[in-house]
Amino acid sequence: MEKYQLKESEIMAYALPNAVSAMVHTIPVMYGMMFMTEYLGISATAMGTAMLATKLLDYVVAIFAGGIIEKTQSKKHGKYALWMRITTFTLFFGSLLQLVDTTGIISSSLVRLIFVSVFYCTLHFGMNFRATSQGGILQRMGGPSMEIRKRLNARQAQINAAVTIISGAITLPLIQFFANIFGAANGYAITIIVFGILFLGLSFFMLFPVMKKYDLPREGAAVANAPTIGQMFKSIVTNKQMIVVFLMITSMTVGTQIFTPLVAYYFKVVTGNLSAMTLLLTIQGIGAFLFSLIAPAIAKKLGKKGALIFSSALSIACYLGIWLIGLKNIWAMVAFACLIKGSDAIYRCFSTNYFLDCGEYGYYTTGQDNRTMALTVMNWPIKIGFLAGGSAVGYGLAMIGYSAGMEVTSVFANKFMMLFGLVPAAFFLVTLVLAVVAYKLTDEQAEFYANENIKREAALKQAK
Repeated sequence: MEKYQLKESEIMAYALPNAVSAMVHTIPVMYGMMFMTEYLGISATAMGTAMLATKLLDYVVAIFAGGIIEKTQSKKHGKYALWMRITTFTLFFGSLLQLVDTTGIISSSLVRLIFVSVFYCTLHFGMNFRATSQGGILQRMGGPSMEIRKRLNARQAQINAAVTIISGAITLPLIQFFANIFGAANGYAITIIVFGILFLGLSFFMLFPVMKKYDLPREGAAVANAPTIGQMFKSIVTNKQMIVVFLMITSMTVGTQIFTPLVAYYFKVVTGNLSAMTLLLTIQGIGAFLFSLIAPAIAKKLGKKGALIFSSALSIACYLGIWLIGLKNIWAMVAFACLIKGSDAIYRCFSTNYFLDCGEYGYYTTGQDNRTMALTVMNWPIKIGFLAGGSAVGYGLAMIGYSAGMEVTSVFANKFMMLFGLVPAAFFLVTLVLAVVAYKLTDEQAEFYANENIKREAALKQAK
């Protein structure tokens, strides 16, 4: 298996740029909704409607991303490397232009909303291709070795956690620093530019050379013989374990995407202490990093099924704690948020592998390589999460009576905490039930399928 041994520098070249990319796109995810209502003068209802429309379009793109990747040929770059390059730019500019203050140049709030929506699509449409391609690069680098695939997943989670500490500590202070110099609404965009320069540099000098080594350009015949989109969809519908994994991760992601954007509202609107958010993010980041160091050992002992059960159960307990205690005790809120990161760290040890294993299983049982489609399905829960979660935040805030600059009453605060904690807990409960009852694919089976698929590909090449 010498062929599949990776250098530590190669693992770092894969993990670090992808981790730093989150510093860029997390800013519009965390602050984008609040930016629209607080600085662009867009109502919560209009924001929710726009999020619903753009996320529906985003999901349509997510459905077809795998097929487009399979049918795209480049003489210079591999199947996945090409799209990683393209989406490096869509990620940066899509994030940046969502948080530009257009009030001085666009008088209509509707047109401002359309402007933001266009670049929301730029970011998230591209992320469909990026997430699939990132999983494809992992498969190329790891080969059939489950240990190396897990190692890449775990290292990515560890680097993500370390970067989260830094970004949690510096993001809001940087936003406020630049806001003091350039105006309150401009701090977000300038911070993205700073982080984006770092992300672009790491991508060009670390990630791109590694991709070039492991993801080689394809011959035209390989592109022509790629499965049709219809065949790809059939491979998903007939793969029972893929459907189970899709439903589990979708429920988990919807719950997370309801919680995440509401954090800013919790500190700015409900507690009136936005500066404390920096403290939360810093402590949360440190906690996530510490959890990421021990998560691989825990995940290895639990296995894929056990990791899902444990992480979803812990998340449920934490969200319920936030609902019941978080309003009166900000430190309890911080503690529960850290534990949520811990549960996520355990899941992240296998995040890509859940879908890739289903792809290996499908390839083994049907003889048709639809692993790219399996990796594309990995995007669908994310998109549904942003669609349902983002819309739920906008409409949920409207339903409980939120408006910019409102006076917060105890009734509103209690309703907010239900939206903030109880609703995400309900979605994670769905994940827990499915993990216990329906998920069957073991680690040993996945490794067997991957090795058999490698043998099949070698035989086909030899036959040619």
